[in-house]
Amino acid sequence: MVKFGNAWLRRAMGLALACVMSGILFVPPVFAHGEIAQMAGIRMRTIHWFDTQIEPTQVKVNDIVTVRGKFKVSENWPDYVAKPEQWVFLNIGVPGPTFIRLDTTINGMHQYQSTALKRGEFYEYEIKLKARVPGTWHVHPLLNVWQAGPLAGPARFVQITGDKKDFVNTVTLLDGETVDVEHYGLASMWSIHLLWVAVGLLWVAYWFRHLPVMMRRYVAIKMYGEQEAERHLITIKDMVVSAGFVLGILGLTLALMMWSLNRYSITMPLQTGKIEAPVIPLPESQQQVDVKVQHAKFDLPSRRMDMALEVTNRSAEPVRIGQFVTGYARFIDAAVIKDVKADRYDPVATDGLHSDVTWIQPGQTQLVNLTVADALWGEQRLTDIVAEPNLRFAGLLFFYTADGHRQIREVGARMTPNFLPGYVPINTHGGHVALETRDSLS
Repeated sequence: MVKFGNAWLRRAMGLALACVMSGILFVPPVFAHGEIAQMAGIRMRTIHWFDTQIEPTQVKVNDIVTVRGKFKVSENWPDYVAKPEQWVFLNIGVPGPTFIRLDTTINGMHQYQSTALKRGEFYEYEIKLKARVPGTWHVHPLLNVWQAGPLAGPARFVQITGDKKDFVNTVTLLDGETVDVEHYGLASMWSIHLLWVAVGLLWVAYWFRHLPVMMRRYVAIKMYGEQEAERHLITIKDMVVSAGFVLGILGLTLALMMWSLNRYSITMPLQTGKIEAPVIPLPESQQQVDVKVQHAKFDLPSRRMDMALEVTNRSAEPVRIGQFVTGYARFIDAAVIKDVKADRYDPVATDGLHSDVTWIQPGQTQLVNLTVADALWGEQRLTDIVAEPNLRFAGLLFFYTADGHRQIREVGARMTPNFLPGYVPINTHGGHVALETRDSLS
């Protein structure tokens, strides 16, 4: 029976090893972070990223990469997501320690700890990175929100060339000592880790000295009977050795603690405070255009959203709609602004926005039918919004004057999904969007 049990165990372990190896050998390469797998409603209604720049995209080891841009904290923040007024941290999304972060600012304030952001406000940020590991890496700005997780922004691929051995990362400590962070304390770390690994191996080796290891109680009962088996499973010697291990580990821990206090006499704990990001007036904060969503409908088969908007221009110049940004996907009206993809992964629809009103004059209130249609809805998995329990969207509308000056307003509302083919939007009600099927028009 024992031989049969061991044979069955060997077969099971062999099968498990084969499954693990097949998973390692046949997993396709991953080129990004899977950020579009995040719920569409969260991406559309939390952080509106825009003007994101990640440059340069061709660097050598030790070169500086700057990530800068702006974002608006959505006024339509979902109730089921932790609020940004509590704890957030502006970070960078990269695959491992391929860069080091040198500096981060939000509205000019250095951010080396967590902060808080106010819904409805615009913020300008900048992150300085130093290239560390050669390769081609996907780089995002992202906000880590307490109890909500990361909210990633637009990304670019950055290629690093050179040799990792040339990387330099030296800092001057508060006591004046200059250290190489790449190797500082590395020998102590390895020594302590190997010491505890050795202790663990000794412990395992002691208990594995008797074979068979698996099903030992079953074997002891078969050999000695149920009454005598207990004395042979754990002996007095086993108890003495176990007590020795416990006392030895406690003594070793105390000795290492005393050594650490003597070797690193000046230490500072990790800081847990919060730095308030200042709210300063940005050009985007000037709200001279009012927008109200009268109606919105999303047609899933054609990857198209139609909105009926009531727009009031309170500025001194005519304005027109040139761009719509949601979930950091950008839909452009090619008749208003010219934009191109930064690379083939850049989520930009260069001709995905159309309006039936060209200019909105100063002091005028106009009903505008806006169409946002492109395969980008599906590519970025924003079409998943129709499968969520809260059918609300949000995004930024960019209004442009004749000289290129822009004003940005957030729009958000509940929308009606359409799952059936044959959807044709027509305008028959004085500027409001009327929705009818092809059959009703024939």
